[in-house]
Amino acid sequence: MKPVSDQLFTFERGQRPRLGYERCSAKELDLDESWLRDVIFDNPDLVIAPCRAAGLTDDEWYPWQREFRVEVGRIDVLLLSSQGRVGVVETKLATNPELRRRVLAQLLDYLAHLPGRFHDELPEIPQDDNGQPVAAREDIFESVAQGDMLLIIASDEVDPRVARLSQTLLSDHMIQQWDLALIDVALYRPVDASGTCVVVPHLRNLVRSEPRQVVRVVVEGETPSARIEVERITPDEGVPARPQWDESRFFRYLEEGTVPTEIRAFALELRDLARRYPESVTLAWGTGKYGSMILKRHNGALIEIRGRGPIRFRPGMFARALGEKAANEYRRALEELIPEAMAMQYPRVPVGQAKTVATALLDLIRRTLQRVEEADA
Repeated sequence: MKPVSDQLFTFERGQRPRLGYERCSAKELDLDESWLRDVIFDNPDLVIAPCRAAGLTDDEWYPWQREFRVEVGRIDVLLLSSQGRVGVVETKLATNPELRRRVLAQLLDYLAHLPGRFHDELPEIPQDDNGQPVAAREDIFESVAQGDMLLIIASDEVDPRVARLSQTLLSDHMIQQWDLALIDVALYRPVDASGTCVVVPHLRNLVRSEPRQVVRVVVEGETPSARIEVERITPDEGVPARPQWDESRFFRYLEEGTVPTEIRAFALELRDLARRYPESVTLAWGTGKYGSMILKRHNGALIEIRGRGPIRFRPGMFARALGEKAANEYRRALEELIPEAMAMQYPRVPVGQAKTVATALLDLIRRTLQRVEEADA
């Protein structure tokens, strides 16, 4: 994947673009690796947004630990997703001589030692604005046991040789489920020295996990009467695979679980609503122990129902789904209906409240979709 341009142009409506910013290094701005580590911890979307755009994740992500110690060193940043997936972020500046080879070895070393560290002591799970853990302990242990983690190398300028090396060394030898993303956190300074700099994070390269099948061949006896047995195994024998959710499994789980009837009925109505607009509205199914159902339009999430009953929203996706005008109307309606939740960075409605507002939410989503679909038609 190519880097972004070394120049950014600005313009006002009706005028021609002019050069506004030029790319620079962290060193030229007197910034060190601790700055990069801290800004990613404070705002995980600096590295998660490019991963989300590439389809590596569809979860909300939260800062978890900074300088987290494992047996072989300290992980710069640990992130945690709403589905219990762990993000391991290693930060390196372009001026760091370790960027090319050693950083890959560090990440794999951390990956190997993290399960044991979590077994000894799991760090306190972050809480949302309602005081609820953002992820379930069971989901975290399950994803770590399967190696289902998101590994990120973040730099102010990723060396293209790191991308080639990671592809060569890793892509053909994986039996785990992790994904590796190389994120260029590109820095730009204004050409007029006004003092306000710009950060443009983008995905420079990725290595997607393609877990290989592993077999054990057992040979007993000697030729010609030898008995040969081929047994299919997994990297961590005895550890169940991470659940893959679909419509059938999700709704069966809702029926068999303790989710209030109002939430089950709401989920069924949303499913029918998606079927009414098959050209633009789709459903996505989360991962983890409990799964989730996400109603999307043009790949922008409008609402998510978690398998245990809470409801979540992703306001940053509303405009993609509805367009700016309709997105603002949808957001304002939600702020009137669930003001406490919409005041959060990642709005979340707990089960008890969700069942009381389900009917009103359904009516709002119906009206919103009908309006935008008629406008598009």
